Amino acid sequence: VAAAVGVAMEAEGGPLGPGERWAPVGAVSAATAEEEDEEENEEEAAAGGSPQSVPRLRAERCRLQGALLALASHFAQVQFRLRQVARAGPGEQQRLLRELEEFAFRGCPGPAPGEQEKQEQSEIQKEKQRELILQLKTQLDDLETFAYQEGSYDSLPQSVVMERQRMIINELIKKLDMDLSEDIATLSPEELRQRVDAAIAQIVNPARVKEQLVEQLKTQIRDLEMFISFIQDEVGGSGKAEDGDCECAGRKDSGSSSKPSTRPAGHRVNPEDARKLRETGLHLMRRMLAVLQIFAVSQFGCGAGQIPRTLWQKDQASKDYSPLIKKLELSVERVRQLATKHQQEDHIISPTDLQDIPLGGRDELTLAVRKDLTIALRDLMAHGLYAPSQGMSLVLAPIACLLPTFTSSPQTMHPWELFVKYYNAKNGQAFVESPARKLSQSFALPVTGGVPVTPKQSLLTAIHTVLTEHDPFKRSADSELKALVCMALNEQRLVSWVNLICKSGTLVQSHYQPWSYMANTGFESALNVLSRLSNLKFNLPVDLAVRQLKNIKDAF
Repeated sequence: VAAAVGVAMEAEGGPLGPGERWAPVGAVSAATAEEEDEEENEEEAAAGGSPQSVPRLRAERCRLQGALLALASHFAQVQFRLRQVARAGPGEQQRLLRELEEFAFRGCPGPAPGEQEKQEQSEIQKEKQRELILQLKTQLDDLETFAYQEGSYDSLPQSVVMERQRMIINELIKKLDMDLSEDIATLSPEELRQRVDAAIAQIVNPARVKEQLVEQLKTQIRDLEMFISFIQDEVGGSGKAEDGDCECAGRKDSGSSSKPSTRPAGHRVNPEDARKLRETGLHLMRRMLAVLQIFAVSQFGCGAGQIPRTLWQKDQASKDYSPLIKKLELSVERVRQLATKHQQEDHIISPTDLQDIPLGGRDELTLAVRKDLTIALRDLMAHGLYAPSQGMSLVLAPIACLLPTFTSSPQTMHPWELFVKYYNAKNGQAFVESPARKLSQSFALPVTGGVPVTPKQSLLTAIHTVLTEHDPFKRSADSELKALVCMALNEQRLVSWVNLICKSGTLVQSHYQPWSYMANTGFESALNVLSRLSNLKFNLPVDLAVRQLKNIKDAF
């Protein structure tokens, strides 16, 4: 077979020398290619082809020529291998024929792509990848939205979350006035953090400076108030000392046997030293009274605790508080009906309306609150209320058993005095007149900083307001209690304020009899009755008892 192939090839191409090669099939010389290019250009120009199509046609021709050259080279290699097979010995012909078969069926290698073709293919591949990524994102968003709408996906779709986050970031960038003209991708996380901190500092630092300035001003004002109070105390102390000197001088002139003071003129006692002296004297007096009481118990076998209980008890009729409860229920029901009627009629007492109300307040709702509700509440709180005489219990305790005829009843006490004692026990004046509250009233600033006002704070403020308005005009305890009840109804805190007094164990134990309504029930049923007015809105006048007096004072 190899001999036959070799004879056929020699017959076709003639005898070949050992170093001679056949020309590749389809190969062209350079001169011929240039001539063909010139001819094609002339033909295209003559045919009126567009200038843009010439480079494209040239590139296509170059590609075809490269493919033809690759094919010719493949054929030449096949011819060369056939010649090797024809000249090889019988032992190697089978191996060479198998290699020739493999080479012939391997395929013709294509021309190597150029740089421009590589770039174009890379761009096409990237574009396809971008389209695929966009398509996958769209499908994923649609799937999340569908799952969220069906209820099988708890959180919001990622696209919605990213959109809201993007909106928040854009608003923050606008508010913080950040310059992000550069590409964010080129900045590191640390650089981004530094830029955000700098933008926030531009807004926060001025506010901090203002807060520090306000705190400094508050401190200076507080120090100034303390200095003014100190000066006023000094002036008051000097005035009292001068008055004392005058009295001593008068007594001396009238023949008094008191010795002249050896203290040099102008000498002033330190208020702190005077306070310490008073405390020391009171402490010594208490110790002396305690010793006297111990002596009386040891010698006479009795003490202050053995005073007959009949001394503090009243008759059985005065212990029945059911009529007082009934009276309170009737007054509450009447006030509730009037308030509901006024609210339905959109009746609001304005400041101009208050000027038309005569002294004592002729408005029906105001009269019901001041004349009925307050009086009923006063009578119920006064049940079993008394004012213990501390001086009597300390002085007469050692000889209480020696006074069998001592049968005077304890001194009665007005419920308003109970509120005043609560105000003094909680140091209400210091709370209301604190520098912070004075500054808040002067500059209309909230003291609590957004924290709701507690019932205790509002009660102390209300008692202070009533005392400030009514005490200068020497108004009665009933008038002050009426003003407090009106203020409590206006603020819808009547139940909470009365409850504070009822829960004060010290006041209840020291001012109420064991059989009193307050000590027995804790005022629970009365609080339930008063709670019927908690959801009603009132606008009652508070200063009816002192309004005309204030007007007269303002007139003069």
